Amino acid sequence: MSVPSVEWVEVGPRDGLQSWASPLPTTAKVGLITNLLDCGLRRVEATSMVHPKWVPQLADAEAVLEALQDRIDRLRVLVPNRRGLDRAKDAGVRNIAVTVAATDGYNRHNLNRSVAETLKEIAEIGSLASREGIAVDSSISVAFGCPYEGAVSTARVEEVAVVLADGGISEIALADTIGVANPAQVEELFQAMKQRLPSVRWGAHFHDTRGAAMANLLSALETGVSLFEGSIGGIGGSPFAPAAGGNLCSEDALTMLEAMGLETGVDVNRLIDVARGLERTLGARLPGRVHAMQGSEAGSVLA
Repeated sequence: MSVPSVEWVEVGPRDGLQSWASPLPTTAKVGLITNLLDCGLRRVEATSMVHPKWVPQLADAEAVLEALQDRIDRLRVLVPNRRGLDRAKDAGVRNIAVTVAATDGYNRHNLNRSVAETLKEIAEIGSLASREGIAVDSSISVAFGCPYEGAVSTARVEEVAVVLADGGISEIALADTIGVANPAQVEELFQAMKQRLPSVRWGAHFHDTRGAAMANLLSALETGVSLFEGSIGGIGGSPFAPAAGGNLCSEDALTMLEAMGLETGVDVNRLIDVARGLERTLGARLPGRVHAMQGSEAGSVLA
């Protein structure tokens, strides 16, 4: 009998470092991504093709990708627009991520255009990428609540998701960008989306602003979601989402999932060591918990 499994997409190098106060040196980013891949993670979101004016922490995107050409097939890159696709293609990227908000308020702050305009551009990006054999994943940000418009209805998320799916997007992550979701809401939204678009592979992306990210992961898992995104050490947060907490911590969540008997394909103890190394590199305490355990405690995490 096969063991239930989950796929974990590590977004720390992009979503985690984009809001860090000072840019990490390119060599340190390359080392971090290499170490993450060596832990067995199948996909790592390495960077974003955003204009350096908006996110200077990721201004070295091409240099990072150039140093990782031998592992480019396991890297994903966020593409905010058509120009970003051109840059990703020139860098040899084979998997891109596109994002659109569930609300115009957040979409205008994040991408400087309306939801409708972004969906139109995503359709163009998807068409062009497919001709080049580039896989396209999507996320719907602020799917559980918006810092500018408040509560977000299931109908609104569904409306955006249907357009994405009709445009050929087969993998969509619902993102709790500001960390306001609760487990009941997560269950309700994923059940509705799975019923409306059963052919889509649904993913979950949680932030831990209110300490509920792990509970929300379990709620999504119970609805049948098996694709999750998280960040090494729990770092991250959007520059365009005021007071948003860090991402769901990868090593904390994976430790729990493996203890539950799920197969992750990740060497979690090695990942914990990577988190400790990142903490030293950044010179700051990271939000995650498992990597902070010492001595015999740490040794027994997955004994």
